[in-house]
Amino acid sequence: MVCGYLYPAYNCYKTVERPRPEPEQLRFWCTYWIIMALLTVLERFSDVFLLWLPMYNEFKLAIIIYLWYPKTKDYLILS
Repeated sequence: MVCGYLYPAYNCYKTVERPRPEPEQLRFWCTYWIIMALLTVLERFSDVFLLWLPMYNEFKLAIIIYLWYPKTKDYLILS
């Protein structure tokens, strides 16, 4: 929860509260929250089938960290 919601929410808040937020940063955080919402909805249905896979929770954590990690921001911004 900390990696998927609290840390990104804090960074999103810092971006929005700037006097002149950069459009790229706003686009990145909007993209992040849309992807997180989709993953959360899909997880509700697929958890029953995928929960038995080894290291499933670790894989979910890796995906969440990938979404907000600074080095991967260039790959997420949709032009």
